Amino acid sequence: MTKSLKIVFMFLLCLASLGIASVSNPAGEARRTNAEDFFRHPQRGNKYIEMWSYVFVLDNGSKVYVNYTWMNVPTKGFQIGSDFSVWNFKGKSYSVGRQYVTSKFIEDKSKNTININNGDYLMEKLPGTGHRVLFSANKNGERFLDLTFTSATSGMIPGNGEFGVNGEKFGLAVHIPYGRVKGRIGVGKDTIEVQGYGYMDHIWGTVEKPTDIAERMITLSMPSSKTFVAGRIGVTKSGVPFGYAIHHNENASKIVFAESVLEDGKKYNPRKFPRNLAFEWSNADVPSLKFEARQQETFSILANFDGFMERNAIKLALGELLYRRGRSQTELGRLDWVIAGF
Repeated sequence: MTKSLKIVFMFLLCLASLGIASVSNPAGEARRTNAEDFFRHPQRGNKYIEMWSYVFVLDNGSKVYVNYTWMNVPTKGFQIGSDFSVWNFKGKSYSVGRQYVTSKFIEDKSKNTININNGDYLMEKLPGTGHRVLFSANKNGERFLDLTFTSATSGMIPGNGEFGVNGEKFGLAVHIPYGRVKGRIGVGKDTIEVQGYGYMDHIWGTVEKPTDIAERMITLSMPSSKTFVAGRIGVTKSGVPFGYAIHHNENASKIVFAESVLEDGKKYNPRKFPRNLAFEWSNADVPSLKFEARQQETFSILANFDGFMERNAIKLALGELLYRRGRSQTELGRLDWVIAGF
């Protein structure tokens, strides 16, 4: 080995020992999201995940979270997961999850619709005004959601949306950074008319779960159509951020990348849940987003698996993924956030 190669080799060993993450942003210019971004992306091997996620914050004080996921489940192979959780529905919280074979996932590109299990779950029309989300499942009573976006700020994506993180690919499309929604939600026979605001994004990549490359995954949404920041930021084990947000101001939107994620003015250590966070953005004209991370709810993904044996099999194979959710006040107004991690 030549002297120069030895130097390179030792440098790489040092990087590995320090746990420094290699992160690269997507190639290409920022653009609006389209139908190609909305539908399934090409699967690359057995380590693969794709997830369409919604956050709904309703005017009656409830919050609803919906995910539709193409995932590799231990002992079962690839499955379609659908999960729904509602916080503060008439003072109580509920959740339900279902799994189906992948043949139950049908894309109709002529109608811009994704249909799961013969119409039990729908993502109808392209994300934007008129986009409809349907979730209907039985588990100890009815769990039901049918919401339509009555308005929506345009989604944006940087190039092909794919970030490089330690040799893996992580794709992100923020399809609806903010939009008003209207429709119905129900638990059991109690179905009510609701309205509020919604956020929707979509991830895909060459890992079995996002937390394979992110110690923490942070989703940001804000109930304002004038000025807001909305998006998803991952933080690697060594504290390096990836992902992006949309900064919307005076009817103009732009993509911003997180330069750093701080806690108490220092680089955030993602191995622990934060007390407070500050996001420093790549654009100098976009102010830092600072908030106190005081959670309203902690939700375990294991709650959506049936039976003691299945829950323990998932926990043993994948760990217990927790979602901590809350609302904080910032200089831009109220911020609704979700911080996921083990």
